[in-house]
Amino acid sequence: MQRIARGLVAVAAVATMAAVLPAQAASSGGKSFQAPFKVGTAGGDSFSYHNASSDGTVTVGRVYPIPGAINCTKGGPWASLYVDFKATHAVHKVVVSYTSGAVDNFTFALVSLRDVQRNRWFGTTSMRGFIAGSGTITLRPDSGQGPFPRTLRVQFGLQQSSACPNADAGTIQFTEVQVS
Repeated sequence: MQRIARGLVAVAAVATMAAVLPAQAASSGGKSFQAPFKVGTAGGDSFSYHNASSDGTVTVGRVYPIPGAINCTKGGPWASLYVDFKATHAVHKVVVSYTSGAVDNFTFALVSLRDVQRNRWFGTTSMRGFIAGSGTITLRPDSGQGPFPRTLRVQFGLQQSSACPNADAGTIQFTEVQVS
């Protein structure tokens, strides 16, 4: 009977460790950010609309009715959000989650990582093409981010290519930024 009791205690201890250790490892392995986000840069020409709000919603659109004889004018809209954080080691992956995506083929979502003080960029990735519903955008930054600690910025939003004539738009709700 005593052997069975010891065996049950050992099994319970192993099961408890198996349940607790992965949860601790996951929580200590990275940083997670949700809205409110900081509002970043935005712009475009007089034919465009751009807006980013701290709740995570980014919207851009442009209606340009004039055909170009040789090429198109500049002025496609962009709008961005960002989070800053103190990094103590290199960032290997940034995952930005979104919902309520309705983005056309000439508007694309961007995610970038950069050093705030030195204005050095460690990578940018874009999701191009039609975006609908929910999903994630993953950035695997360049190496050489040291020395640490330093303040890094994850910047994310929408940008639209400039075309003529065009009528393009996109809106997306960014919900979470995970850095590991």
